[in-house]
Amino acid sequence: MPSSLRALLCLSCACAAMGGLAACGGEDDSDGSAATGWTAASDDGANSGGTIKTAYTSFPDYLDPALSYTQEGWQSLWTVYTPLLTFKHSEGATVVPGLAEDMPDISADGRTYKLKLRSGLRYSDGSAVKASDFEHAIKRVLNLESGGAPHYAGIVGAEQYIKDGRARADIPGIVANDATGDITIRLTKPDGRFPYILTMVFASLVPSNTPFQNMTKEPPPGVGPYKFDNVRINRGYDLVRVREFDVADQPAGRLDTIKVEVVKNRRRQTQDTIRNKIDYMSDPPAPDQLRDIRAQYTGERYKEFVTNSTYYYFLNHDVVPFNSPEVRQAVNVAVDKRALARLFGGLLETGCNFLPPGMKGYEKIDPCPWGGPTAAPDVERARALIRQAGVEGDSVTVFGNDEPEPRAAAEYLSDVLNEIGLKAKPRIIEASVYFTTIGNQKTKAQAGFANWFQDFPHPGNFFFLVDSETIQPTNNANFGNVNVPELQAIFEKANANADIDEVADDYAKADRVLVDGAHVVPYGHRKLTVFYSNRMNFEDCTVWHPVYALDFTKLCLK
Repeated sequence: MPSSLRALLCLSCACAAMGGLAACGGEDDSDGSAATGWTAASDDGANSGGTIKTAYTSFPDYLDPALSYTQEGWQSLWTVYTPLLTFKHSEGATVVPGLAEDMPDISADGRTYKLKLRSGLRYSDGSAVKASDFEHAIKRVLNLESGGAPHYAGIVGAEQYIKDGRARADIPGIVANDATGDITIRLTKPDGRFPYILTMVFASLVPSNTPFQNMTKEPPPGVGPYKFDNVRINRGYDLVRVREFDVADQPAGRLDTIKVEVVKNRRRQTQDTIRNKIDYMSDPPAPDQLRDIRAQYTGERYKEFVTNSTYYYFLNHDVVPFNSPEVRQAVNVAVDKRALARLFGGLLETGCNFLPPGMKGYEKIDPCPWGGPTAAPDVERARALIRQAGVEGDSVTVFGNDEPEPRAAAEYLSDVLNEIGLKAKPRIIEASVYFTTIGNQKTKAQAGFANWFQDFPHPGNFFFLVDSETIQPTNNANFGNVNVPELQAIFEKANANADIDEVADDYAKADRVLVDGAHVVPYGHRKLTVFYSNRMNFEDCTVWHPVYALDFTKLCLK
C-alpha cells in the first residue's frame, strides 16, 4: 500500500499452497530488525487499561475499510475490523482464521474457496454478524472504486458488477447462507495471491445496511478489539476498547483508549515525545534529531525496523513528455540516489530494483542499467536523451505531498528535470488526499513521489503497481499507467501459481524488464521507527507486525 510513510516490515519468505496457507519465518537479525516481525511482548508484566496519545503527521486517507489504503489508516483499522482471514498477532505474517472458523477449503483447480463464519459474532454496536455481510463488504469496495477493487475483480461476476454500476446487484461468484454461515467464493481463474487478498482490510465484514458512500466521518461498526469514536476529520480520532470482543485466537486490546492526533510538524512531534506529551509517534523523528535520539533512547524508547518497501518516482506513460521512452531513460540516468538517501536522514537503503530485498523473487540487478545506487548521475547523457526526444523546454509538474521526505523528494526531482532541459515545478498536495489525487486520471499527474509497503507478503503485491489490469479511473495505484505486454505475460503466469518458489524466477524477470525499460524510477527501500514516551512499557508491550506495523492491541503502560 502507498503512504507518505508506510511502515510495514520486510519478510524473508511467504508460502502458499492450494489446500491451505502458511507463512515461513526467520530469526531476528543482530540489530533487532526481523525478517518476519519483531516482538518484545509477553503477557507477563503487561498492564491493562489507561489512555495514551499518539501522533500522526497526516490524517489517514479514509477510516472506511472499503476505501482506506494507507498505513496510517490500516494500523487503526486492523484493530476495528476483522476479515474472514487475518494475520496472527506477534508471529510474523502467518495467516490464520479471522471471522471464519477455519482456513478455506480450496478446490483442486484453485478457483473455489469455501469458508464458514464463526457463530455468535456481533459487531461493536451489538448487531449480529451475517455471512451475507461479506458480499456487501466486497460490493462496497467495487462500487466505490476503491484502490482495492482490482484485488477482487477476479471473483466471478465482479467485473460485470462494476460495469453495471448497480450497488445492490448480485455478485454471482459469492454465495452466502446466513442460516449456516457458509460462504463460497468462485474465481474466474486461479490466483495464488487470493488467500492473502482475503486478509486485507478491504475484505473486513461490515453490516449489510452500511451505505455505499465514504463513511470516514462515521465509520461503520466492525468486529474487533476497538471501535472508532470522536472522529475529527484532519485532526484526529479515538480508538476505544470493545470489552465485549471475544473471537478465538484474536487478542483483546490492553489500553482503554488510544487517542490519535494529527501533528503536522514532525519536529514538534519529536520534542513532545521526548517531553512525554506524546506517547508514540508513528513517523520517524525529525532528521536533525535522529542521531541524538539513537544515542540516548535506543533499546529503551526507540528502535528502527527494516521494511519491505519500495520508494520510487512514477512517470505517466499516457502523458507527455513521459510517453517517450527516451525521457523516462533520461530521468533514470539523472537521479542521484545518494542525494535521496541524504534527504531521508539515513533511513533509506538505496537500490535500483523495484522488488525489495526481503521479497521472494528479488535478485539484485547488478550492474544497474541506468547507474548504480552509489554512483554519480550522468547528467550529460540525460540532456542528450531529452534533446533526442525533442522535448527541451516542455513543462512538467512534479507531484509530492506535504510531509517532509515526500516534499523534499518531489522538489529534488523538479530540480533534476530542470537541470536536464525540461521546465519543471513541484506541486505539493496535502498528504491525506495525495494518493487519491494522483490516482485520479483526471489529474493527469505527469510524475512524482510514490512508495509502496507490502499489503501481504507476495511479490505480486508489488507488481500490482505496474499491472495494466489494475488501471482504473479513480483510486488508481498504477500511477504511471504502465502497460507493458511483456510484463503482462509474466504476471498472467506467475500470479496464478500458489507456489511462490516455483515462480520466483518469473517475478525476478519482471523486475528486470521493469527496470531495464525505465518504466519507473526506483531508488531505495525504507527503514521506519518506534519512538515512545517513558510512560510506555517498551520491553513487554512492543510488537512490530510485518503487515500492520506497530500492533496497537499489544500496547500498554508501565
